[in-house]
Amino acid sequence: MRDEARHLHKIRERLRKFEDVKGCYPTIIAGGRIKFNQSDDSEAVDDTTASILGDLFNDVTVPLKNSSSENSSNKSECSNLAPFRVHKRIATTPVGKPLRHLDCPLKLIKVMADVMRVHGRMRWDADILHRDISTNNVLFYETKDGQDVCGLLIDFDHAIDCSVSNYRPHMDRSGTLPFMSINNLETNVELITGLDDWESALYMLCWIGTYGFNANLAPSKEVYGKLKIRKWCEGLLDDIVDSKRQSMDNATSFYQLTKAFLPYAHVTTLQDLTEELRTALFENPNLGPEFHGALSRRDKQDKRKEIDPVANRKNMERELMTSLQEVLDRYANETKALRISKN
Repeated sequence: MRDEARHLHKIRERLRKFEDVKGCYPTIIAGGRIKFNQSDDSEAVDDTTASILGDLFNDVTVPLKNSSSENSSNKSECSNLAPFRVHKRIATTPVGKPLRHLDCPLKLIKVMADVMRVHGRMRWDADILHRDISTNNVLFYETKDGQDVCGLLIDFDHAIDCSVSNYRPHMDRSGTLPFMSINNLETNVELITGLDDWESALYMLCWIGTYGFNANLAPSKEVYGKLKIRKWCEGLLDDIVDSKRQSMDNATSFYQLTKAFLPYAHVTTLQDLTEELRTALFENPNLGPEFHGALSRRDKQDKRKEIDPVANRKNMERELMTSLQEVLDRYANETKALRISKN
C-alpha cells in the first residue's frame, strides 16, 4: 500500500519509543487527501488523476518513467497506463535543510548514519520500506547546541507497507535514476528489499563525493566527460545496469569511481567509508562466494546454472543491513571530534 500520510502515522506510533532515531524521521502533524467540487451542486470528490481524467483515465498512455525508448521496438517500454495519483497535503516536523548546505564530508557521514538507522527501524519495527534514498530525500538540521548535525529522512511517496500480504515491487522503477539499485532498474521478479535502499545510499555517497554538495564544487566539463559515474544517468537502462554491475563487482573496479572524488578536506575518510560499505554489501566476508560480486556468472559445479549474487543476497537482508549500519555508525562515532571541532 502506497499512502504517505498513512505511512507517517504508522511510523510515528511504532517508532516513538526508540530514542536512537528521535528527530530523524518526519512526525506528522496533519495531513490528508485534497477534495474538490466538480460543480456547484456536486459532492466533493478526491483530487486524483482518475477524477480529473474521468472516462479517459483508462485510455491515456504516458512515457514509461526513466525509459530511453526512442529506438525501442518494445511497445511496453514506450508507454504505460496513466498512473493513479492522489493530491495530498501533509504537515510534518522537524524542518530540515538540503544537503547542498553541508560543507564537510564528516557531517554527511553523520547525516547518513542517522538516516539509515531510522530506515532500518522503519523496516523492522514499522514494516515500512522507503524505496527512494536520494539526495533530495535526505535533509539535515543542527542540534540545539549547534555543535553537530542530525539526519532527516523524508518523502514517503514511494514507500510501501511490507506487512501487507504478498507485497511486490511496482514496475514503475520507483526511485531517483542515478541512485536506483541494480535490482530496481532491472524491474525483475526479485522482491525489493532494504538492501536496495542501502545500495542507493552507497550510490548517493559516491555521487556527492564526485560532484560535491553544490554546484560550486562540481568538476569541470573536461573532467566530467571522463567520469564513469556519469553513466548512471545517461543512455539506456540496460547500459546503466551494466555500468553499476561493473563498478560494484570488485574493489579494483570500485576504486575507479572513488579516485575521482573531489579533493576537499577529509575526502579520504569518505573514500574509505564507501569502500567498506561496498565490501559489506557486495563482498561480505561472512557470506559465501555465491553472494559476492555484482556480475552474473556460471556456476563452477553446474555450468548450466547461472549465479547472480545480487539476487542471492535478498535472503540475507537483515544480516547485511545490520553489518552496513555498523560500518556507518563506526565512522560517524570515530569522526565526531573532528566534525564538532569544525563548528
